Amino acid sequence: MNKTILALALLVAGSAAQAQSNVTIYGKVDLGFRKAVASSAREISTSGDSRLGFKGTEDLGGGLKAFFGMENRFFADTGGLDGDTLFKGYAKVGLSGAFGSLGLGRQYIAAFSLVQNQVDPFGGDTVAQVRDVGMRVGGITKTRVNGSIAYDHAIGGLKFGATLAESDKNGGPNRPVSAAASYETGPWWMAAGFESPAGDKDRQWNIAAGYMLGNARLTAGYANGRTNADKAARGYALGLNYTLASGEFKAAYGTQKLAGVTTAQKLGLGYHHFLSKRTTIYADLGYDNKATSEKTGYDLGIRHSF
Repeated sequence: MNKTILALALLVAGSAAQAQSNVTIYGKVDLGFRKAVASSAREISTSGDSRLGFKGTEDLGGGLKAFFGMENRFFADTGGLDGDTLFKGYAKVGLSGAFGSLGLGRQYIAAFSLVQNQVDPFGGDTVAQVRDVGMRVGGITKTRVNGSIAYDHAIGGLKFGATLAESDKNGGPNRPVSAAASYETGPWWMAAGFESPAGDKDRQWNIAAGYMLGNARLTAGYANGRTNADKAARGYALGLNYTLASGEFKAAYGTQKLAGVTTAQKLGLGYHHFLSKRTTIYADLGYDNKATSEKTGYDLGIRHSF
């Protein structure tokens, strides 16, 4: 059934793209040879979900626009869906204007978009990622929420976002709430965010900063939260992106504590070489000192975006 629905969506989106120039079909395909940290499996696999998305806008006049977007996630090694949700990435519709943008649907939470995903040089992808070590601790956080209202606004270098979602569609007794802001001026970037996922006690705060020094971008972030089991969770992450003529060197370190016990202590290194603006080959190494076995992971792959 999901495959049939996806085929129909492709047909409809393709027709819309031909009829209206403001409809875009986009995505990426990512595959390589991979051994994950804490796993002995060596396989052809993805280091960042492949995806197929559709997005567009309509100018309603007077500075008001309607927008929509939906993004499917899939595994390119099998062609299968990533889970049971057809548009796992997001599915939203809304209005934007001088007031900002207001969207409805399955959407990213504000703290993830503006803070948690910005510190890790690997953006949460590859065996070297530290986003889920230092910036998303104790299994507290969500990436997206269903049945949500999201508000975003940007004024100069200041960005603000907030999300509020229904409780019954997100697995908890309470409504998931998140708010975040970031500010960029000159070489500096600063951000802070809060998230209360859905339970009675779970919550997390994040703060982060970044600095551009020539070809290097340095980042640092901190997470402090409490699980629904009322356990303290903390973590931090450090990152480096260094741009070269035809590629980028990346390095990251992250650590996490749960109830005072260090559960992860990870180092990530990688080099991503740009064959073109759309095609990248990458090689990464991850090492987690706290993994109970198979502390080292590595990948060598290719990613094409369109």
